[in-house]
Amino acid sequence: MTVVRPLTSSAPGAIAILQLEGELDRILGAMSNHEHWPAGSARLASPGGIDDCMVVRINETTAQIMPHGGPRVQQRLLAWLGERGIGSADERDADWPEAGDAIESAMLSVLATAASPLAVDLLLAQPAYWRAGGAWTPEDDARSRRLDHLLTPPRVVVVGEPNVGKSTLLNTLAGRDRVITSDTPGTTRDFVTAEVECAGLVVHWFDTPGIRTTDDPVEEQAVELARRLVTEAHLLIAAADAEHDWPDLPRAPDLRIATKADRSPRADADVVVSATTGHGIPTLVHTIRDTLVPPQDLAAHRPWRFHPDLPTRA
Repeated sequence: MTVVRPLTSSAPGAIAILQLEGELDRILGAMSNHEHWPAGSARLASPGGIDDCMVVRINETTAQIMPHGGPRVQQRLLAWLGERGIGSADERDADWPEAGDAIESAMLSVLATAASPLAVDLLLAQPAYWRAGGAWTPEDDARSRRLDHLLTPPRVVVVGEPNVGKSTLLNTLAGRDRVITSDTPGTTRDFVTAEVECAGLVVHWFDTPGIRTTDDPVEEQAVELARRLVTEAHLLIAAADAEHDWPDLPRAPDLRIATKADRSPRADADVVVSATTGHGIPTLVHTIRDTLVPPQDLAAHRPWRFHPDLPTRA
């Protein structure tokens, strides 16, 4: 996205300043015969033949057009820019007067609503990464999609046979009794969700009923909802204890956890936990985070397309 922001009054004056913010190469190329506008360059241009202007590219994402200050000249230039997809800075930008450009404004807007604590430092670093430029790659797209989990909690779906301890695990992770638990198999008849923080990543955790055949129409409806939820999960977890088999799932789980490690742990799992004693819980939450948002994504000093209005290239 590229926007234009008037920096001077619309009243008559000697010189006006219109600031462009965002992706600039295309619009700067349209103003003159110069295809290459490096940061720091200043050139005379005549956008649309409307007026002879000084145009300065301040950095990769900011440029200023300096036409004569007549109101009609400014109106015609704004109209010419609008015909080429350059809109005026909207009301959202006015919410962040401290923002230096459109990227900083987008960053501040997203920062205010990001779900996960891990997003904060990454977002604050983004304006510098975008200004550094560089070729955008398919891996940048893939990494951006994974990092978006920091903004909107991903769906983590846990499936297992009744009474393997899924609900007790959710209560432990959520830090409160989110689900009624008992030793009666299948106490959870509907899927229950809670927001859970996994080592700085907030996820929507879905505790599902066991996927199994039942004659109970109410329970069958819950089981069918669980099947549908499995197909939409960002992370699918299979849960089992030593007395139950792994669940039969429509797709392979991303993670297998063995529960009730304080009783009789099983060895064929990725993570072994006990919700009662807390054994394995730190390992579990870090494994969930690292699977959804790999450490190399968090450490990459590369642009992240964290807002839909940002360009698809740096």
